[in-house]
Amino acid sequence: MSGWLTGKNVCIEGAGPAIAAALTAQGAALVEGDACDIWVHIAPPTMAKPAHELSHDEWRASLAAGLDRRFLGAKAFADACRTRGKGGAVLFVGAPEQALGADQAAAAGALGNLTKTLGVEWARDGIRVNSILTRDAGQTLGNLAAYLVSDYAAYVTGAVMGIDLDD
Repeated sequence: MSGWLTGKNVCIEGAGPAIAAALTAQGAALVEGDACDIWVHIAPPTMAKPAHELSHDEWRASLAAGLDRRFLGAKAFADACRTRGKGGAVLFVGAPEQALGADQAAAAGALGNLTKTLGVEWARDGIRVNSILTRDAGQTLGNLAAYLVSDYAAYVTGAVMGIDLDD
């Protein structure tokens, strides 16, 4: 199947070449601004640091980047969807809790709960919210992302999924 996302505009915040390639391969147009049907946030990779070495400022910065920025971006996207009277899809992509230290674990754990809460709360507006937590950056990630934001996943919201390619 191809063309899952034909006619859809996607805003991607962050770097994710495999995700961008999969979305465009399925017909999506990558755009900037408020005119998007799909908003994808890809967390930037961070350095793992032991909890006992984290300063308060580092802790807050991790939560700001890993949680606050995502919430505020998703909220702005959802507000724009409601203004247009159209639904949409939000996808958060980042590392799993266990991958990058206590600060990232806290942000990823909270993101899981945020995803579930927004998925339920915004479903009435036709806005789906899902997360993929993985360290993978390849084609499997791109394909899962394309599926989750497509109409084939119209009833999938509040899901937190992972990809583990380590055998």
